[in-house]
Amino acid sequence: MNEELLKSLTDSFTVTGYEENLHSVILNALKGYTDKIESLKNGSLYALKKGKPGKCTLMLDAHIDEVGMFVTGITDEGFLRIHTRSIDPKVLPGSVVVVHGKKDLKGVIGLKPYHLQSKEEMKKYIPIDQLFVDCGMSNKEIRQIVNIGDTVSFLPDFVKLQNLISNKSIDDRAGVYVIIEVLKNLKRITPLVNVIGHFASQEEVTGLGALTSTYYLKPDFAIAIDVTHGTSPGVTSREAYQLGKGPVLFVGPGIDHIILQKLVDTAKKFGIPVQKEIGILSGTDQTEIQIVGKGVPSAVVSLPQRYMHTPVEVIDPEDIKNTINLLTLFIEEIDETFMEELYGEH
Repeated sequence: MNEELLKSLTDSFTVTGYEENLHSVILNALKGYTDKIESLKNGSLYALKKGKPGKCTLMLDAHIDEVGMFVTGITDEGFLRIHTRSIDPKVLPGSVVVVHGKKDLKGVIGLKPYHLQSKEEMKKYIPIDQLFVDCGMSNKEIRQIVNIGDTVSFLPDFVKLQNLISNKSIDDRAGVYVIIEVLKNLKRITPLVNVIGHFASQEEVTGLGALTSTYYLKPDFAIAIDVTHGTSPGVTSREAYQLGKGPVLFVGPGIDHIILQKLVDTAKKFGIPVQKEIGILSGTDQTEIQIVGKGVPSAVVSLPQRYMHTPVEVIDPEDIKNTINLLTLFIEEIDETFMEELYGEH
C-alpha cells in the first residue's frame, strides 16, 4: 500500500466548495496512467482510461470534499463563532483545527470549563453556537486574516493504530485512493469498456459534482466508492460492518442487480471477502448518478470506517486492498455477455 499517497490525500484541506485543493495530488498520482484528465468547473475532476473502440463507459466515482465548518462571526475578544451541518457538535470541543483565511491559522475549539459550569450547565448538550475557535489572536489581528464565511478544517494527524490507519477525511479519500490504484492497475491492459475515474465535488452537501458530471460524461453504468459505518463499542453488526472483513456491497431498490451480481461473482471467483449492506437509499453519490438522463445502472462499493465525520476516522488497509482488487478484477472480467445482459448489444 502507498501510505505516502494516502497520507497526502487525507492530509489535504478540501472542505466542500474548495475541492480544487486536491486536484494537484490526484493529477500527480495519475500522471502517465490515463488517456485524459480534466478539471471541471463544478469542482470535480475526471480521468479517462480508454477501452476498446465503440464500447460502453464505466464510471467509478468517489467524492473529494470533506466535512468542515464555516466562520459565522468574530467576537470582540477575537474568538471565532462557527457553524456546520455535517459534524456532530459533541465531537468538537477540544479539537485542533485549521482556519483557512488569507493564510492558514491553527486554532482550538474551546468551551466554558466544567469547573466554572453550574450543575444545570453540566447536564446540557452544548450547541454549536456556544462553541468557538481560539486562534490566540485579538479581534484586530484576526480580522486582518479571517473573514466571515472562511472554512475551518480538522487538523490532519495521520496515525497508524497497529494495522489500522486514522486521520481526518478518510471519508472519502479512501475511495479516491482506490480509484487511483484501479486506474494504475489498468495501465497494463486495454479493458473492454472505457473507464472514467470521477472525483466528485460537494457530496457532503448537495451531490452537485456527481449529478452534473454524470450529465456531462454520460457513462453507461457506474459504481460509487465511498465509506460506510464500521463496528465499535455501541455500534453493532446490525447497523455497521466489520473492519478487515472486506468491502461492503450495498443492496437496495436503486442498485442494478446485474452489476451487483457481477461484483458478487467476481469476489467469489477470486476469493475476495465482501459484506452486504441493506437499505433504501445508499447515501452516496450513487443516489444522484442513478437518476440522470434515462437512468444510469449503478452500484455501490463501500469501505467500513469507524468514527465517521470526526478528526479520527479509522480504516483497515486490508479493506482498501481488497476493494482495489475487486474493482480491478470486475473490470477485467467484463465481457460481451455481461454487456449484453446489462444494456443490450454493444
